Amino acid sequence: MKSIRLSNSRNIAVFVIISIITGFAFAQNSKTQLQKKRDQILNEIAQTKKLLNQTKANKDASLADLNSVNKQISLQRNLVNNTQKQVNEYQTQINQKQNLIEEKQKDLSKLKDEYAQAIVLTYKQSKFANKLLFIISADSFSEALRRVNYLRRYAVFRNQQAEEIQVAQKEITSTIQIIEQKKKDKVALLTTQVGEKDELNKTLETKNKIVQDLKGKEKELQTDIKKKQAAAQKLDNQIAAIIKKEIEEAKKKAELEAKKKAEEEAKKNAAKNTNEKTTTGKTEEKTTTTTTPITKTPEAVALSNNFYGNKGKLPWPVTSGFIAKQFGKYEHPDLPGVTIENNGIDIRTNNGASVRTLFEGTVIGIINNPTFKNAVIVNHGDYFSVYSKLDAVNVAKGDKVSTKQVIGTAYTDDDNITEVHLEIWKGTEKLNPSSWIVNK
Repeated sequence: MKSIRLSNSRNIAVFVIISIITGFAFAQNSKTQLQKKRDQILNEIAQTKKLLNQTKANKDASLADLNSVNKQISLQRNLVNNTQKQVNEYQTQINQKQNLIEEKQKDLSKLKDEYAQAIVLTYKQSKFANKLLFIISADSFSEALRRVNYLRRYAVFRNQQAEEIQVAQKEITSTIQIIEQKKKDKVALLTTQVGEKDELNKTLETKNKIVQDLKGKEKELQTDIKKKQAAAQKLDNQIAAIIKKEIEEAKKKAELEAKKKAEEEAKKNAAKNTNEKTTTGKTEEKTTTTTTPITKTPEAVALSNNFYGNKGKLPWPVTSGFIAKQFGKYEHPDLPGVTIENNGIDIRTNNGASVRTLFEGTVIGIINNPTFKNAVIVNHGDYFSVYSKLDAVNVAKGDKVSTKQVIGTAYTDDDNITEVHLEIWKGTEKLNPSSWIVNK
């Protein structure tokens, strides 16, 4: 019975130690993911601050700055939530470790009782005669040897197990102390980030005051918006014309290929009929079938499928930045009565930023627009990506481009604002680019 009890105690100790190691490893993995996300948010915050500092203090820049501040607040809230998750994770681990310690203390209490019994037994057997009687009272020589070994191992095993449990308890206590310190660090960090969020809210209040001033210039603002929307409509017509032409040319090309293939098949059938006539001396009546021309080449179909298969995973057209203006028609968030209509998304980025393609394809057109500057259209089978607000263009019509290939440089306006306008079309239908690029 003693041997079984000793074995169970040892198994419990081993299980507890393994649980500690496994739990700590899981906590480390979770911590690493949260820390990685935190670092990413911090980088984005630094980016928005940098872009905010680049603009000038005038009407347009103020609205652009407001977008940057709104983005900063959003990121800051994410950062606070991320930090809170880390704090909660640490607290969960602490609770788990405390439960383990309680279990260990119960085991240790039981072992102390067993140690007390062992001390009494050892005292009773401390005299040579008692030990000798314990051994010689065995029924056989082998039983006597087992009793000798038992006496030797009993005390050694107890000492070893006590040491192991003490070491395990020290390790648990040390781990909790470390996590408690980390928790304090995270709580302090959370307090700091809450303070930063308050500062950003104050900045937003300042920008809102500027917006209030702009409401007094509503007519001027409406005129400016109409002018930009007219330019957007002109760009839209230019893009649609190029895409329509590309679709028609692709259809003609596919039809020519289909016709060529049908003629080759007809020649093969004619040659086969001639051979059959020569062999049999008879002319068999054949039914002629007409093949309907396809509208897309196999290459275009494959390219379209690949583009669609990467929906939500396409790279951004710039290496860093944030979406300043969303896709679609919507009311301005800070200026009631002002409607924004956007055929794509506008990405705020660094001065002199390189603009790159979302996916492989062929350049089918380059457009110049007074408001949107230079624009490049790339064909991806059924899909088209459009990159405008480019200062310089590195490609020409007909060029084959690869994914992430640099096609130009982003344009920086007089207010020192650098934005890239991105559109995605399927045929003549405009799609939301935010659904296609990687979600940061």
